[in-house]
Amino acid sequence: MEQWTTIEGFKIRYLMEGNGAPFVLLHGFSFYAEIWGEIGLFDELAERYRVYAFDMPYGMKSKSDKFEAGNRDEYAEFVREMLRTLNIENPIMLGASISGEVTLRYLSLGHRAKAAILAGPVNVKSLTPVLETIDVPVLAVWGEADEISRPENAQLLADHVKHSTVHVLKGAGHACYLDKPEEFKVLVRDFLGRIAA
Repeated sequence: MEQWTTIEGFKIRYLMEGNGAPFVLLHGFSFYAEIWGEIGLFDELAERYRVYAFDMPYGMKSKSDKFEAGNRDEYAEFVREMLRTLNIENPIMLGASISGEVTLRYLSLGHRAKAAILAGPVNVKSLTPVLETIDVPVLAVWGEADEISRPENAQLLADHVKHSTVHVLKGAGHACYLDKPEEFKVLVRDFLGRIAA
């Protein structure tokens, strides 16, 4: 179901379906909220969770120059305000590419989440000093052929995030969830099963 809200003067569109614990989906740069439905993940999650998919300010359908270029902490605070506005508490979060980085920054700033799933998060190396502050279960998935965020970054997360699990999908590029959607969804299912146990 498509809905709209206003956050910090910025009109934002989001999709919401399902009932249960909150699950927040954040797309990559120049993508859009529906991307998670296109691989079947949105509907699958909505069978167990209350799922929200946001059009972020760097998305194809919602681009805005409101935020200072390159200031990812501003985006992390935007996510915090978005969750506060919609009364979403302690969600599971999934962020792809820039949203993977934003999710890591959100967590490193001390904001709450039950767990995080990251698909090819960018700028991981720049976050190394704060990765050890993240204290929730994290699944990070890279594509073997990712040339935007090299899969070697997986080891940084493995070394510095205490509750992390990392996977590299063979034959996948930066948008590993689009290149290998079924394999990606299996990893997500397994991870969710572990954190629910």
